[in-house]
Amino acid sequence: MHFLIFILSTTIAFSSSLANKPIELMIDPKSPDEDLVKIFQSKYMSMQNGDAGYGSFGPKTTKFWQDICNDDKTYEILYDNSLELKNDKKLKESNMMLDYLINFDKTPQNIIIKSKFLRAQIFYDLSYYVQAVNYFKLILKEDISSEYRKKALFMTAYIYNNNLNMYTDAINYYKTFLNEYKNDELISSVEYELGQINSIVAKIKD
Repeated sequence: MHFLIFILSTTIAFSSSLANKPIELMIDPKSPDEDLVKIFQSKYMSMQNGDAGYGSFGPKTTKFWQDICNDDKTYEILYDNSLELKNDKKLKESNMMLDYLINFDKTPQNIIIKSKFLRAQIFYDLSYYVQAVNYFKLILKEDISSEYRKKALFMTAYIYNNNLNMYTDAINYYKTFLNEYKNDELISSVEYELGQINSIVAKIKD
């Protein structure tokens, strides 16, 4: 009896530790972890201990997993979960989920871009300014029409100015913003920031 209670409590603890993790993306189909498979089967297939095939990544489970991974809604849900975790100040859990979303080979490109932006925001919230600016700069490779690219460009310049005191870099990125987004609502903020930088540089020269 005590052994069964121990097994049950261990299973519950293990499940809780995976509650905020993207089980769908953590399963390696070439070498599936039995515990991850069980969590997946419980979540999507209503399977439990005693059911035939529970813990086995057989044809039926494989098909379920493939269908889940080929559904764009899966990634939208996982992204929303990571955003909710961030808003709840569970930054470590959110960052881990975003890492899987960014690196999983089936993640849609629009989710990857959003995930990179959110991850950059997490680094910024943690005052990891170098990591934040490096992640924002990854998004600058996207098409100029991307809203996330525009915001990432602004944030790159903003961090260089306000957090890293790298004024030359800030000026260069702000000028790029002025050239690429001439009529944007952020232009007034960019011009204000440039005015601040020019005042600081003038004082340094004096």
